Amino acid sequence: MTPRATYLLNYGAYQLGWLAAILGAASGYGTAGACVGFVLTAGHVLLARDRRGELVLVLAALAAGVAVESWQIASGTYRVLADAAPGALPPLWLLALWAQFATTFRFSLRGIMTRPRAALLFGALGGPLAFLAGERLGAVVLTAPLAPGLARLVVAWAAALAGLAWGARRLSAPTEGYRPIAGR
Repeated sequence: MTPRATYLLNYGAYQLGWLAAILGAASGYGTAGACVGFVLTAGHVLLARDRRGELVLVLAALAAGVAVESWQIASGTYRVLADAAPGALPPLWLLALWAQFATTFRFSLRGIMTRPRAALLFGALGGPLAFLAGERLGAVVLTAPLAPGLARLVVAWAAALAGLAWGARRLSAPTEGYRPIAGR
């Protein structure tokens, strides 16, 4: 598979998973959206040339997601509207987003994740923007006052992306990309 085709497939799969999770949660079908995201994540890992490295990144992102989102929920940054987990645990659809996000680190987001400052800035801006979009689509409700919650999202996502970028850089290998699909 050409690098451009790999990039487009990776980007498209992530966008599909994001929409499935967010729109699923907004419609009361967060678990179904999570299933789509986890299936796409598994497909990515199976297609990747470095399966082990991709699985490590997915697991690291899941751990970061549990930590970041549990803190956000416990702090009152937002409320989930569908398939809420007990206590401050994040819902499955939100964790599926973290897992699937990891699939982009050495593929469609490689240019950002290989530069520590860019990853930190991307997290600081992208995390809050994703939650603002999720709220507009009806998956979460950001709680008032908005400024402290957005500040928590900025800090948490900047730290998480900086750490995950460090891990992605350590795993980089010249054999990255997707395996050829059988029969081609």
